[in-house]
Amino acid sequence: MESLLDLKANSIIGKTYEGVLTLTTWNGYQSRQGHYGTKDKEESSDGTVKVFVKGKSVDNVTISTEQQINAIKYLVDNSEQVRGALLTGLFNKLPELKEIYEELIPNITEIEDFKNFLGLTNLHIMPADKDNFAYIGFELGCDWDEEHGVGVMMHKDRVVAIGQADTSFDSWVTYDDNGTTEIETQKWNEANAKIQAERQPINTKVKPWWKFW
Repeated sequence: MESLLDLKANSIIGKTYEGVLTLTTWNGYQSRQGHYGTKDKEESSDGTVKVFVKGKSVDNVTISTEQQINAIKYLVDNSEQVRGALLTGLFNKLPELKEIYEELIPNITEIEDFKNFLGLTNLHIMPADKDNFAYIGFELGCDWDEEHGVGVMMHKDRVVAIGQADTSFDSWVTYDDNGTTEIETQKWNEANAKIQAERQPINTKVKPWWKFW
């Protein structure tokens, strides 16, 4: 995979661009680069993570956007601040998580304790944006839910939503936050209606082969 820092705005990337990024602020956390966020080694991570950039469709091609590049640059320049906001949000959610997972939640008494129980799996650079910065989803593997992991949607250094891993790439979370849910719902309905129309038989008057009358 190529370094994410090589990606430029308005590059034709196809549906999804795959790259890697090293965030040294995640050094020492679990290495979660295995399948579905599992540990790929016992040694701690060096901060290298897979990144998926979901392109935006413009004039029948899919490109990276200026807002996505802005978000990537912001993350690199403010990695420690972003990580701190993410883990603070997760720490504040612990009481709710304990109600769900009960004794599966490890003994976490301070934010630094997370280092022993989770690690970055993937980053998702979303096509939706707000104030000229795209949203970034953080997908993490964790000890208390090996199957579903943790997902945190971020906008710059602000936590938008925390849930299971799929929260990190859920476009509707971003639409709810930037106020475009109604517009995107209409687009989805129109696209779905077009697909359904294309599936209709071209000539509905043709009789089935077994009907000869």
